[in-house]
Amino acid sequence: MEEKRNIEEIILNGTEDELSQLRLWLFKESCRLENMESSLAERYERLEADEISFKERMDQAERKLENMSKKLNNDKALFDQRLRILNNGFDQLNSDKKKLESEFIRLEREKSYQRENEYDALDLLFRGVNNPLALKKRYKDLMKMFHPDNISGDAQMVQLINEEYSMLCRQFDISMIN
Repeated sequence: MEEKRNIEEIILNGTEDELSQLRLWLFKESCRLENMESSLAERYERLEADEISFKERMDQAERKLENMSKKLNNDKALFDQRLRILNNGFDQLNSDKKKLESEFIRLEREKSYQRENEYDALDLLFRGVNNPLALKKRYKDLMKMFHPDNISGDAQMVQLINEEYSMLCRQFDISMIN
């Protein structure tokens, strides 16, 4: 305030030398203020540029975050889908396993039943054989019929006939002569 009065006093009552000093001081002060204003403007421009750059980086980070979030959601959906496929596959495998086990049990029953039928058939084929010569003749006739080289041949039946023949030979106490 006092400085303002001094300036007003110099302007109104001051000498030429004081006025010239005042002008010089005002010029310097004006230059200083312009420099400060220029400096402040530069700072303001830098702050605006920094703000724009910061907003751009924030926008870029938000877009990146959004893309990563979408990718994560897509990966999660893909993972869930694959997990469902695997679970369905395991359920199907378990179901197939149970079916196979029941089919295996059924086939084993059939096989044992078939073996019983084969043994019953063998019993019929060798029925009425009461001496070693009749056994030998029946064996040769059966081998002619069921030999695998024949049209109606059956290798499995030949094996069963051989087993039955060897068992009957032991019963008659004779050596196996083909």
